[in-house]
Formats: sequence, structure tokens, C-alpha cells
Amino acid sequence: MNDLLERWRDLDKRLRVALGIVVTAAVYLIALKVPGIGPWLHKKMPFGIVIIGLITGAVTALLAIGLILIYRTNRFINFAYGSMGSFVGVLSVGMYLQHHWSYWVILPVGVITGAVVGALVEFLVIRRFANSSRLIVTVASIGLAQLLGGLELLGSKGIGFTSLTGAFPIPIHFNWHIDVATLGGDQIIIVAAVPVIIAGLAWFLLKTHSGIAVRGAAENAERALLYGIPVRRLSTIVWMIAGALATLTYLLKAPFSGVAPGAVANGPTVLLPGLAAAVVARMESLPTAFAAGLGLGVMEQVVRWNSQGTPSFQNVVFFIVIIGALLLQRGALSRAKTGITSSWSATGVVKPIPRELKRLPEVRWAKLALVTVVAALFVLLPWGWSDSGQLLAAFAIVWAIVGVSLVILTGWGGHISLGQFGIVGVGAVVGGNLVAKAHADMFLALLAAGAAGALIALIVGLPALRIQGLFLAVTTLAFAIALNAYFFNPDNSFSLGPIHAKFSDLLPSDVRRPFLWHRFDMESNYIAYLVCLAFLALAILASVGVRKARSGRVVVATRDNQKAADAAAVPTTSVKLSAFLLAGVIAGIAG
Repeated sequence: MNDLLERWRDLDKRLRVALGIVVTAAVYLIALKVPGIGPWLHKKMPFGIVIIGLITGAVTALLAIGLILIYRTNRFINFAYGSMGSFVGVLSVGMYLQHHWSYWVILPVGVITGAVVGALVEFLVIRRFANSSRLIVTVASIGLAQLLGGLELLGSKGIGFTSLTGAFPIPIHFNWHIDVATLGGDQIIIVAAVPVIIAGLAWFLLKTHSGIAVRGAAENAERALLYGIPVRRLSTIVWMIAGALATLTYLLKAPFSGVAPGAVANGPTVLLPGLAAAVVARMESLPTAFAAGLGLGVMEQVVRWNSQGTPSFQNVVFFIVIIGALLLQRGALSRAKTGITSSWSATGVVKPIPRELKRLPEVRWAKLALVTVVAALFVLLPWGWSDSGQLLAAFAIVWAIVGVSLVILTGWGGHISLGQFGIVGVGAVVGGNLVAKAHADMFLALLAAGAAGALIALIVGLPALRIQGLFLAVTTLAFAIALNAYFFNPDNSFSLGPIHAKFSDLLPSDVRRPFLWHRFDMESNYIAYLVCLAFLALAILASVGVRKARSGRVVVATRDNQKAADAAAVPTTSVKLSAFLLAGVIAGIAG
């Protein structure tokens, strides 16, 4: 048995992936013929649905490959990748449907334009952040996604293509009935195009000088520069390839998935399947990403087939896949993939004010005066505002409380969270239900919301600790999408055997503001604002106290040098989880 395992490990990774796909397909086909199992499998996982899943999964695989190429080149997760494709893709589809351009014209022109957009993004945005922390670049990619979404909206309005469009025909007149599914021209073009694209990418990365240089620079950019490799030029080439792939995947998927011009909020949802496949491949292996994309495509179609009433359940499946992939992966990475020899860092380090300077009387008095003036402004400024203005100010304070939780998690712990408002939503549901349905005291509801936030932060954060890098950003984003699309959707329901729950019953509908201490009526927006402001002050004071204590210093020290902390017998896993728990408590209370 051990000899077989050793021989399996010695095989080339691409060959192992190919054999895995063949064996999985063979097991499925054989199981269809087994009495007892076959009819049930055909009902739950029909052969035609599997074929459709493999075809759509090939598009997901292309999305994942583009993400991995950018990650290996620049060491950050590009959350604008979906918007890069939809920006050009929506305009191309608009020219095809609205202005009757030939499909065979918009396809190559769109791909070329996508490559140009990728080059422009690299030159105008990414290159400007070459020496910045990976957190800043990641946040910049989120802002870039919003910018591209806005340009997409303006462009679609400019060409008169603004309405939501479902599936549309392409000039390939073909229908092939397989079991319960029908393959059309939109699927056939994917079957024809994807193998050619994969072969071209493999040839470029394995056989050309530029491709080999790209792989070398991805391992260590500084060493590549010492060898005279033009790293910046190679980065531009990679971004051109990624931009072309992003646009092509959008154009290949649009005929059967539809088009939503200017739907900026749909960008993360579109990107989620590719992110899941890339995480399964540890943002490293292109063959593994391709196989994972195929598997996720089949899983997505099977979930759609079995949950036709709640298609958004697929987002929950992607979240579970990401969690499972991180839990099963080992934390050990090569030196080139960790921060030891790499020229990239996840978060920048801000040096504190020297202790000698802080002790100067003029500095202490200036600090006290500044805090007093700012506090007075926050308390008194909204007094004369309108009700809507005071309510908006209260919401802004809640956002500030969430910001405090992010300071703890990202600033101190070095973990990037993009789904903190998912924890806020859980806290809001728990606290709102206690107040609205159980008529609990407000402070008891706040404690319960904080506990729920801590539990969710622990569940979401624990898998990301298994592997270093920016994977918590993917986990938290998937968590937020699953919550928003499925659990927080009142139209959805859940059934498992005798258990049946309507999510509309779980969401609080009418939460009345309490009469605090029988003296302060929180129905007044100004009183509600002051209560939120008081909790913001408590969150800041508690955070400052933790930061000055040993526990806070250990969190920062673990962020700066985890190996040194391990050598000093610091329980780094517990330290990281403490940052997750504290951030979760504050975010839950904010909800």
C-alpha cells in the first residue's frame, strides 16, 4: 500500500489530475448501472446534468486559472477580476443584442479589449502599489471593481443596453438531447474553445521563454530582478492574459446565464465559484484548479437540479467547499510562498509614537485637548440636525464600531476580513429576535449578539489559520455572500427530513426601540445616536486597554514574526483566535 502511495506521489501532478478525473467519471458511470444505486443516482444526479456541469465548470476553471496567475505574480487576490470581465463582456453583448453586431466579431474584439483592460489595470493601478502592503493592494482591487462596475453602467447606458437580459441565442444552431438536458450552441462553443485555451496556456507557461520567466518571477520577484528578468513586463503580460480570460469566460457564460448590465453588487457572486476552485488549488496549481472547476461546475448544477425552489443555496455550497478545502490543507508552505523570503507582506507595520515623546507635557495636554474637542463635537453636532440626519449619523457610528473590530482583526492580527458585515448581520438577527420576540432587556440582547458574533468569527476564521496568506478574505467574502443570498433572504426556506424552517420567521420584522432605564426614549434618533456613540467609546477604550496589555502585544508580535513567537513558546493559534473572538464580539454588538 505504501509503495502504491509513493508511486502515486511520484507521478507528475498533471497526470495525477487527469487520472483522478478519469477514475471519478468511471466510478459514476459504473454506479449508474448498479441496481438500487443507479435509479437513485439518476434521479438526484442525472447524466445530462453532469455533462452540463462539466461544461459550465470548464468556464469556472478558466476563471480560477486567471485568479491564480495574478496571485502567483503579484501575491494578492484580485477581487476586481470578475468586474474586469463583465466590464468588457456586457458592452460586447450589448453590441451584439442591441446593435446587431456579428457574434464572431464581438467575441475576438471583446477578448482583445479585455487584454488591453488588463494591461491598463496593471500599468495604471497595480504598478503604483508595487511596494505597498498586500492589504492595500487587495483593498485597491475592491475599489477597482466598483470603478469598473460604474464604467460598465455608464457604457451600457451609452449604447442603450440597460435591461436585464436572460439567456439569448448565438449563431450556432445545434441541439443535442442528453438524458434530461439539452446541449445547445452556447455549450458547444465552450467544449470547442476551452481545450484550445488550456493547451495554449500550457504551451506558453511550459515551452516559451516568457512563460518560464513568469513562473520563476512568481517564486521570487527580487531574485528574478537580480538575474535580469524584466519582472514588470512579465507582470503586464500576465495581466493581459488574465484580462482576456476574464472577458472570454464572461462571453462564454453569458448566452445561458444571462446579462445584468451595471450590476456592481453581483461581482462577488460571479467571482465566488472561481475563488472556490482557486482555494481548492491553494492558489498555486493550475491543473488542480482546472479539475476543481470541473467538479464545482458539476456540484453547482446538481445543487440547482435538487433545489429548484432555492437556487441561491449554491452559494452556501461554495462556502462549505472553501471551509473544507482550508481545513484539509496543511499550513506548511515553501519559503517562496511564505513571507520569509518574499518581497510582499500582508499588512504594513505602523511604528508607534516613541515613549519619550508621548511623555512630554505638551504632547499629553495636546492629546487631552484634542480628545475633548472631538468628543464634544460628536455629542453636540447632531443636536440640531433633522431626524433623517441624526439617524444617518447613528448608522455612521455603527459603521465606526465595525471599523474598530477590523482594526483588531486586520491591524493587529494581520488577517483580512471582507465579510465583517456578515457577522454584523448575525448579531442583528440574534439581538433583534431577543428584543422583538422574547422582549429581552437591551443589554442582554447585546451580550447575546456579541456571543453570536464571537462564535461566527471563530467558525469562519479557524479554517483560514490552517494556511498562510490572504485566504481569510476569501472565506469571509464567501460567508457574507451565503448569508445575504440564502439565509437572510425571507423567500427561502430549509427542509431536512421532519425539520422545516422558513427564513422569514427567523428574521426580526418589528424591533421596537427600548425605553432605556425608564428615562431615555430611544425612539428619539438623537438618543439612539448617543447610545451608539457611547458603545463606540466603550469599544475604543476596551480595544486600547487590550492593546496595551500583554495579550494585545502578543497579538501584534505574532503578526510581525510568527516563527519567533513560536520559538518563544507563544501559543500562536490561541493568540490569533483571541483576535477573531474580540473582533467578532464587537461586530456582533454593532449588529
